[in-house]
Amino acid sequence: MKHSKEQIEATANSIVSHFIPKNPEETTLSFHFTIPPSSNYKVSYEKDAKGNWNFVGYEVDGA
Repeated sequence: MKHSKEQIEATANSIVSHFIPKNPEETTLSFHFTIPPSSNYKVSYEKDAKGNWNFVGYEVDGA
């Protein structure tokens, strides 16, 4: 099943807090997740000047 960018971003935003780097100097992060039953994605975030993590894109993982 193909998910929309909005669905992928909303799912990633709901779990990104679990992946925030412990090092405050980090400015980028990425992580993988699955939307059941078998849609795998890798998402990327960048930290802005205010310290907020912003969604910047995704890839279909394993395609």
